[in-house]
Amino acid sequence: MPPSLAHVHTVLSLSFKRTSDLAQFTGITHSVVADFFVKSTGLADLYDSTLSRLPFFESSRLLPRTLALNCLTTHYAPLWAELFDPAFTAEVWAQPDNPRLPQDFFRDLTPDWQRHCALRSDYARRMALVEIDVLVAQELGLTLAELQLIYRVQFPVMRQYERDTWYDQNGRIVFTNSKGLVGVGLPRKRGKKDPEITLTLPNGLGKIPRPIQGWEELRQLQESGDLPDGSVVTTTVTDDTLPGGPRKVERRYTAPFALANREEDYKIAWAFFEARRTATPETSTVNPS
Repeated sequence: MPPSLAHVHTVLSLSFKRTSDLAQFTGITHSVVADFFVKSTGLADLYDSTLSRLPFFESSRLLPRTLALNCLTTHYAPLWAELFDPAFTAEVWAQPDNPRLPQDFFRDLTPDWQRHCALRSDYARRMALVEIDVLVAQELGLTLAELQLIYRVQFPVMRQYERDTWYDQNGRIVFTNSKGLVGVGLPRKRGKKDPEITLTLPNGLGKIPRPIQGWEELRQLQESGDLPDGSVVTTTVTDDTLPGGPRKVERRYTAPFALANREEDYKIAWAFFEARRTATPETSTVNPS
């Protein structure tokens, strides 16, 4: 939370003597491991008596991912500048060949906060959280099977959403059944009041001469092989998230569209970070209290 902000008691805030501890603890709490611990207490409220029982450690690989997820605006520039480490630029994704990830993201990080220092796409932000899950689990001595079991057993709603959340080639969510992301992506089936959805084929083949009737039609076109890679889906939505009031913005989604598998991503990230830990041990200190 940037300086000069306040809140009522329905929100609990913690302060830290060291800003680096704040960022490290934030990263730990982003993980499903910490979420599972809090769930396992059975408590209805989350107060410092519970949070103080969470393990704490410092991880040089956790920090850049945490900051990139949270430092979204200029309000976080001082925090970024204080905690930036040139070693951030040596970090890489656990999936270096995944075309939906900005592979040059870490390399291009700068000591002074710029807009590109924040993770912006849905897919990249999800992958950063996946990698945080793995890093936290490894630091705390869990096994890959235990991390996957925590996810499988304790987060059934999250698994349900992941089974039907689709990403375009640029990492944008083109469709999701998540009830927490209403208005994100295309509707399953376009209603009478929904804006038109146009489909433009690649290589100058032009537009489909009629509006697309929603995500289900697009999915059927892709499954039948009638949606060439590079096809662009366009629609116009009302955006009321910025100062100045509602405005019309264009949303573009580029085929092919794909699902993501968290358990498989855990497996890949686990092997990747295990190999890096052996080759170049990171700086980390675990304090289980």
